[in-house]
Amino acid sequence: MIQRGSEFRKWDLHIHSPYTVLNNQFDKLSDGSPDVEKFIQKIRDEGISAVGLTNYFNFNDDDFKLKERLNKEGIATFLNLEIRLSYINKSDQLFDYHIIFDNKLPDIIIKNLLGQLKANIGSTNKSFNTLTNSEIENVANIDLSQLLKVLNNDKELNGRFLTGFLSRGHGSATSDSDPKNGAVYENICVNSDFLIHSSCDNPAICKDKKCKHNNILVDRKFWLDKSPYVRPLLQSSDSHSLEQIGSKYSWVKADLTFDGLEQIKYEPEYRISVEKEKPTLKKDELVIDKILYNGQDIYLSENLNTIIGGRSTGKSTLLNSIAKKLGRELNGDSYYFENMDDFQIIWKDQQEDNSRQIEYIPQEYMFALARDNKKLKDLVGSIIQSKEMNSELKKYEQNCTTLHLEIRGLLDSYKENQKNIHELIKPEAEKQATQNRIKTYETKKKELLNASEITEQERDLFENKNKELQLLKTQKEIHESDLRYVSSILPIIFEIKSLPTTTTPSQDLRVKIGQITARLHDSVKAQLDHEIRIIKLEKESLIKASENKIADIENDDIYKKCVEAMKNNSEIARLNSLIKNEVDILAKIEAFEKQRDEFDKVTEEIQKEIISKYKEYSNIRTELLNNFKIEDDNGDNLKISVKFSLIDLESEFDYINARGRSKQDFIEKMIDSFDEVVDSVFYEDSLAFNGNRDRFSHIEHFFTTNFYEYSFEIEYQGDKFEQMSPGKKAFIVLKLILEFSDSKIPVLIDQPEDSLDNRAIYSELTKYIKKTKKNRQIIIVTHNPNIVVSGDAENIIVANQQSDNSPNQNGKKFDYVNGALENRNNDSTSEFILQKYNIREHVCDILEGGEDAFIKRENKYSING
Repeated sequence: MIQRGSEFRKWDLHIHSPYTVLNNQFDKLSDGSPDVEKFIQKIRDEGISAVGLTNYFNFNDDDFKLKERLNKEGIATFLNLEIRLSYINKSDQLFDYHIIFDNKLPDIIIKNLLGQLKANIGSTNKSFNTLTNSEIENVANIDLSQLLKVLNNDKELNGRFLTGFLSRGHGSATSDSDPKNGAVYENICVNSDFLIHSSCDNPAICKDKKCKHNNILVDRKFWLDKSPYVRPLLQSSDSHSLEQIGSKYSWVKADLTFDGLEQIKYEPEYRISVEKEKPTLKKDELVIDKILYNGQDIYLSENLNTIIGGRSTGKSTLLNSIAKKLGRELNGDSYYFENMDDFQIIWKDQQEDNSRQIEYIPQEYMFALARDNKKLKDLVGSIIQSKEMNSELKKYEQNCTTLHLEIRGLLDSYKENQKNIHELIKPEAEKQATQNRIKTYETKKKELLNASEITEQERDLFENKNKELQLLKTQKEIHESDLRYVSSILPIIFEIKSLPTTTTPSQDLRVKIGQITARLHDSVKAQLDHEIRIIKLEKESLIKASENKIADIENDDIYKKCVEAMKNNSEIARLNSLIKNEVDILAKIEAFEKQRDEFDKVTEEIQKEIISKYKEYSNIRTELLNNFKIEDDNGDNLKISVKFSLIDLESEFDYINARGRSKQDFIEKMIDSFDEVVDSVFYEDSLAFNGNRDRFSHIEHFFTTNFYEYSFEIEYQGDKFEQMSPGKKAFIVLKLILEFSDSKIPVLIDQPEDSLDNRAIYSELTKYIKKTKKNRQIIIVTHNPNIVVSGDAENIIVANQQSDNSPNQNGKKFDYVNGALENRNNDSTSEFILQKYNIREHVCDILEGGEDAFIKRENKYSING
């Protein structure tokens, strides 16, 4: 028989015997007797592996014979005695109660019990095995305390039974608000091992208008999560006819034994499924089915396989050999089987494919990885990629790159503007001195004019006209200069540079790009032509207006009279020449000042824009902080987030002269008041620089550098990773490897408890493994009983190395047996150590604290525990 530990099989523990005394609708033979063959075949056809053969208050000889026949047919059969308790539920019905017996109990023990149990039938009590059908149907009941007294005091029975009650339907143990009834209900809950459910689970065929359907899931959740008495809930058919068999059932993960059935008391969540389909991992190619070595087949569970054994018994050797065969690198001191050619791995799809992937976590790997920042960062990086958070990081990087390029462009404009300022040629003359000279020459000229035939009124008019004339000529020169500039820039703007040649595009792409470029060129050129034509017309109009005004002044009679008078006066003519020369100089000075002011204004605007742009890094950081979150799905508060910190500023600013306090003050201010430094960089003048660095190169370096870098922060239950103990760090690494990975490949772990440092973490590890094994196959070497027992390992593989004190069959150097926790198969007379003891005995013998782990597990949901 293939042994791979606990497996999900279809169980229905409430199928009425075809000999049931009430509501018997089973097919009959021509002589009126039940058609037992049809009954057995129907159970077979429905794929039911274990049944609770049920009858009311009593089992007749035919029931016992049918039980034996079903067992021979490979259908594990437990007798289920259905009775009524003397309590009344809120629907005024007597409570139905079930007693399921160990399928290995001798029939005589159960028969004797049926004689001991007394039913109340009104005025008297009768043994169960003497009740008439009418009494069973109408009046028979028993007090719970009396029932339990007989059951618990029966030494032959020796506790080999389970008791349970209905969660819904007729005869269910439901209570109303009456405190007395509530106490009865509580008493039943306390003294019951399970609940049995057989109400509606299919809305399509339900005829009850008040039914809420699928209440099996609601009830299961209540009894697992909300009830003070955690109890397993079994779905069953309550079949009274062939048609009902297979309609409802439970998937129970257990050996087909009473010891297997008892496991539902200890693990009601993990050992029972009430889904229609068998719980199984979806992809056969992701499950190792068996290991073949040295003439032995070791079958594996698709869930949790634990390998146990004493020192040097071959437990890690087996695990390492699996990893080695599947191409994983082993540490230099890792042992594996000598003849690996004889070592085969068969997957669940029956393929022998050694290229398939596994996750291999060797001994102390988690501890080592927790101390290696680079490997830890790589692990986090792979998690980020699997959780599709990489897009958030890429978005952050792209935003930073875009911002960097925008700032780079602004800095180029800033640099060009600064270059223009430096290239401005300042006139040698000073503005005030030039203005003073003009004033002096004007005064002298005025004195000479006063002495001429020109009247004072004519002189004043001339002076005003002359000033206006000089201004008009200056303006005209400026407009003419602007016109020449505008006429010259169009060809420069459309100087097309060659396309990049780093790659060679296809001819089709080159044609498309050429067409796009041509369209854009023509469109933009037409628009620019239009705009420049408007500017040229404006300038030509202004020049024409200036020329007209100049002509008006020069043709004015008084102006011409004064000019003529001045020509005849050589001193006045000389002064006019001097004045004109100084006015030209003043015009150049004012033109210089205007250009300088315009450049300064542009400088200020660019500086403000650079500062504003640079501060957008803060928004980009905030966006990543808000959007980047990786959390586990189990409510354990394990999460990965990003945090930002300043880079090494000492290294970044190594070009700043370190003499004095200036550099240190600058760096400290960046740490304490970063935005203030950003605002003041353009105006900072206290820093000295090394080598060929200068103030502008400092500004350029500052604004082209993102001084914040992100790192990943791991947090678990409020604790930061860097603040955890080494053992807790190792546990978190394991969770990161398994839980945050979307991979479902098998995972091999060698003695993870060696990396942990306290019992609390053992407990957390156990809980975590129980959750993880539902979604992927785990093969784990351990010497910790909590992982094996509390972790409810489906398959325990016991390893042994040949020795005089612990011999193996056929003298094998390494030998293995495997089975479920509940597996009691052994040969106490065997001389071979592995066959001599059953799985539980091996666990208790090999693992320190193994017996305590079993006791703790079995008392977990005890009312008195």
